[in-house]
Amino acid sequence: MFLSFLLMMGFLTSHADDPISPDDFEAKISFERTYIDFGELTDESGGQKFEFRFVNDGNAPLVLTYVHPSCSCVKMEYPRTPIAPGDSASIKGELNPALIHERDFKRNVLIRSNAASGQSRVFLVGKKLNK
Repeated sequence: MFLSFLLMMGFLTSHADDPISPDDFEAKISFERTYIDFGELTDESGGQKFEFRFVNDGNAPLVLTYVHPSCSCVKMEYPRTPIAPGDSASIKGELNPALIHERDFKRNVLIRSNAASGQSRVFLVGKKLNK
């Protein structure tokens, strides 16, 4: 019994001095909103600008590695430099309704990063009215 106690104490104290692991530092991405509803649009509505603001809630720099819309009707801009812990930034874009062919539409944007979640999606929705 005493030997078991000594072994247990040795195990616990040997891990108390472990160096900090890289897993202790993680970037985390949190969006203010994850979808935008454009309402009713026509071809004549022109380009619809939008923005998805986010913050790095982690304790390591956040790097966006891939931002890709599901449709050529969406053009994107995103930060190419690391976002420090606690800082915010935005992904901006423009939706071209003339390139949408269905009445009810829902487009997504895939966002890959070094965040703990790995990838996120944000959505663009609305109704396309006929001319």
